[in-house]
Amino acid sequence: MDIRSIHTIETAENIHIKVELAGLASRVFAFLIDGALMGLLSALVVGLFALWAYVAKVPEIAKTGIPLGSFAVFFGYHLFQEWLWNGRTVGKFLLHIRVVRNNGQAIGFWESLGRNLMRLLDVYVLGVGLLCMMFNRGEKRFGDFIGGTIVINDAKVTKPTYQLSPASALLDAGEFADVRLTAEEAELLKTYLRRRKQFLKPARLRLVEQLCAYFSQRWHRPVSGEPDLDAALAAYQQAQSTSS
Repeated sequence: MDIRSIHTIETAENIHIKVELAGLASRVFAFLIDGALMGLLSALVVGLFALWAYVAKVPEIAKTGIPLGSFAVFFGYHLFQEWLWNGRTVGKFLLHIRVVRNNGQAIGFWESLGRNLMRLLDVYVLGVGLLCMMFNRGEKRFGDFIGGTIVINDAKVTKPTYQLSPASALLDAGEFADVRLTAEEAELLKTYLRRRKQFLKPARLRLVEQLCAYFSQRWHRPVSGEPDLDAALAAYQQAQSTSS
């Protein structure tokens, strides 16, 4: 029996992608790892400011610096790592999970800020966020609702393989001169190919697989991946420019 929590993401191109949610256990263990590292960083901050105050013989340095430094570690540890490391912290990296937007794209500063503003309530005040996660399908804590995020399994995904004839190994725009694209299909391809680098790798591979399956059936010929999609769009644009 499959006990994984599967969540469906709808992209801006109206394509549905299934992802595996991280799960409560993975998120708790990741937080414990991060908590231990935060404790070490806080101890380092206290030690550095205490030493500075002792050497400079200015007690106010420790009185002001220790609270400020500790707050920076407490609030900034998750905020800046998730923002600058594509939704990861050290704990999340070790547990192979990450935070993404509801649409599957990488989070930015505001999403990271929104979800971490609620961390005090979710985690440190009676752990109410854990209860919230248990009673919604996206396994979101309150911070995830505020930030518009979900936490997914970030395990490596194997690129799908296709059985191609030797003649299909090398394709160029000329070999797609006979295929037909509607204006809507061409716009879908242009939008995806323009935005492909914004998608996380698992989402990108699933999108390519779905697009290739659709166009293989549509054209009754194998379509193997992004190079073929590029070539088909190039052929369409060539035909459009010639006819105009």
